[in-house]
Amino acid sequence: MRFDLGGYGTGIRALRELGVLANKHIPSQVFRASKRQRLEVLQGLVDSDGYIEKKTNRVEICFTAARLAQDTVQLIRTLGLYPRMNSVDAVLKGRRVGLRHRINFTAYLDDAVSRLPRKLGRLGAKGLIVPYSRVRTIVGIALVDPGPVFGIEVDSPSRLYLAGEGMIPVESTRCAVDRAST
Repeated sequence: MRFDLGGYGTGIRALRELGVLANKHIPSQVFRASKRQRLEVLQGLVDSDGYIEKKTNRVEICFTAARLAQDTVQLIRTLGLYPRMNSVDAVLKGRRVGLRHRINFTAYLDDAVSRLPRKLGRLGAKGLIVPYSRVRTIVGIALVDPGPVFGIEVDSPSRLYLAGEGMIPVESTRCAVDRAST
């Protein structure tokens, strides 16, 4: 699937057909588009509403639209990055005008999360130390009662699929499927 917004008139028509005019969100078909297309959507969001901190490679995107912020978190996860979001008061001239949703994640030059040279130039190369924001941590292990085991086998060379809201990469195992059938 390719999203081509063409000229201004064609672009407005395409946005209307996608249902995003006056309804800021990322259409569901984007989450299943190619990696290149998902990255292009993220690049547009970072270029228009984002900031990249030079020394830490921290990317921040802010929105006032809650659904767009939640969709952006999901989009970032589909690209293998680990975003965090918090919501704080949005204040204009000393008056609270709603919520501001701040999304932060760490990116590197090879992640290419921006197309603007001035923003892309702020990203450094990957170092030897992986920041915490790029790591998943086991926080507990518990013994459970034995029971039927079911598995999922994915037909791909990597045998990986994304599980749950956090889009956590999981490897399908033949072993789990074999145990379930015995």
